[in-house]
Amino acid sequence: MRVLVLAFPVIVGCSGKGGEPEATTPAPEPTSSPTPLPTSEPDEGGVVHLETADGLTLEADYLTAPAGAAAVVLLHMIPPGNDRSNWPLAFRDQLHDAGYAVLALDRRGAGGSDGVAQEAYTGPNGKLDVAAAVDRVVADGHERVAILGASNGTTSMIDYTVWAAGEGHTAPLALGFLTGGTYTENQTPMSALPSLPAVFTYSTAERSWSEAQRALDPGTWVFHEYPNGAHGTGMFAAAPEVADDLVGFLTDAVPPAR
Repeated sequence: MRVLVLAFPVIVGCSGKGGEPEATTPAPEPTSSPTPLPTSEPDEGGVVHLETADGLTLEADYLTAPAGAAAVVLLHMIPPGNDRSNWPLAFRDQLHDAGYAVLALDRRGAGGSDGVAQEAYTGPNGKLDVAAAVDRVVADGHERVAILGASNGTTSMIDYTVWAAGEGHTAPLALGFLTGGTYTENQTPMSALPSLPAVFTYSTAERSWSEAQRALDPGTWVFHEYPNGAHGTGMFAAAPEVADDLVGFLTDAVPPAR
């Protein structure tokens, strides 16, 4: 008579408790991990929050770009009546499509940001808003930065530009003045600016301050006067060619890619 014998393997493990055997769990079947996105593809970004050196939380819209691309920081008109929404989405997209990271900031006291609005443009603290924005884009790999300021956004812009390098912050490589005025120089005279490219965008009705800056031109400043223009970011609706002129200036002064 033939006898069929079935053999079952016994798996014995040591539990560390007197050598008593313990059951072992079979290893799970390997699963394939999703293919990562290429590092060169930008995240589209969204709302971000930034901390200032004096303890405020600021809110911003951020369109990201691959590390190494240049960045543009946008500073709106006088708070609290204005905020980052002043900057048309179409213009931000145009900058982003050109290859820039774009950060549109709510200055202190405006929109979703903490703080006292008047401090954004009088006294020593408005430049800290700009520092928080520039530090963020630099930390994300955008070491080459341009800043566009509208109306008294230009105040904080030049305060920061003159102060930045001496305090270990990244100084901008180019500036844009959308209707500068005497308020631009509340804390810092234009004569204190380092030599760097700048564009002055203004209506014929408000040409006097911008035209007066020609005497300080180091040879890298561009002046665009618009007969049908408006004030600050109101220029985009009044003279739609402003957007192309600004993007054209930036791509020459601070190319989006190295």
